[in-house]
Amino acid sequence: MGDSQIIAPATSEPPVVIQTAGGAIPRAVSSNLLTHGGITIPNFFAMHVTGACFPLVAGLLLYGWRAAASIAVVLITAAVAVAIWRKIGWRGGQLRFSHSLWLALLLGLTLPPHLFTDALPTRADQTIAAWPLLPAAALIIVPLIWFLGGLGTGRLHPVLLANLLLMTLFGHTFQPHYTLQRTRIIVGDVMDISKTDPDEPLRGRWISAPPVAGHDAMHIPNLASNRLIEYTTSLHRPQARRVSLETLIRDAMPPIEDLIVGGHPGPIGTSCQIAVIIGGLFMLYRGVIDYRIPLLIIVSAYAIILAMIPRGAGAALAVTFANYEVMASPLLFTAFFLATSTAIRPLARRARVLYAIFVGVTSALAQWYLSVSVGPYLALLVAGVFAAALDRFFKPRTLV
Repeated sequence: MGDSQIIAPATSEPPVVIQTAGGAIPRAVSSNLLTHGGITIPNFFAMHVTGACFPLVAGLLLYGWRAAASIAVVLITAAVAVAIWRKIGWRGGQLRFSHSLWLALLLGLTLPPHLFTDALPTRADQTIAAWPLLPAAALIIVPLIWFLGGLGTGRLHPVLLANLLLMTLFGHTFQPHYTLQRTRIIVGDVMDISKTDPDEPLRGRWISAPPVAGHDAMHIPNLASNRLIEYTTSLHRPQARRVSLETLIRDAMPPIEDLIVGGHPGPIGTSCQIAVIIGGLFMLYRGVIDYRIPLLIIVSAYAIILAMIPRGAGAALAVTFANYEVMASPLLFTAFFLATSTAIRPLARRARVLYAIFVGVTSALAQWYLSVSVGPYLALLVAGVFAAALDRFFKPRTLV
């Protein structure tokens, strides 16, 4: 979006500020508002959805029909919920199907692929029905959107709030441990499990391992996240510091390629990091997100992680460990698809620089000391309040 004239239909409703990659754009609350490029609000979100199709398709390839069913349940339930909540109060009038379904899609991408089942194994060697959590996720996020004011007004990201609430209440159920074998992608059942030996090293488990006959999927402990946090903090295992970084990477970590292409268990839309990057680059190309935000988030997080690694580890090991920290977490997904939200990021460009650095630094610290899986989400949740403070210091230049 550039700095050209905005074409908007006449309306008696007060204008609200909508942000684009180029800056803040005042517009009326009308779904057929046009920018100088002819982009309506539904089209604006359609470009985001197109970018999200890359990690979405990758997730469907990697996790099969259960992942597709999970996304479908979340979206259908969200659509029904939006139709109901649009009729409730003045906030309901601000709900838009395009915006709400976009956020519901993002939430679906942050969920693990195994929830669409009525027989999920538990630690007590029992099975539970996990599928009700899918409509519950949609029924949580739509009221959150309604409560936070609809399009372009809330500073707390509804996807983050819904995800963290579900993780808090059903943490073990949401831990991803299943992935399709590479010979069974697309058509396989991610719950048709061949259980592996948890003590066996994971190197070559997905990319180069021979197929396991008779099963579509494998049960793989999510060691990338567990071992990373065990090395960086002693909260989970007091003797963690006794393990050298070289031993950790050589003996306990899966190949970094598994994390890049999505061969290691993870959420539907954040497992394949290369697909996340391609989707983010598409949105950058179409100009619907500001390049400063993902770039500075990733660079600052990477720099802080490198700075916290003990100096005696050596440059090669330090860089490798930092790569695992980035690829095993939803940092890239957060940087491209969540932190760039028009409601969360600051209005002024200079403020966005500080905002992005804050998100990156806080994400690195949260991953190091709290959780690799949700560290970036926690960081962005805090950054929403920080962004509001930045807007008070940096006055955005509105376009008229």
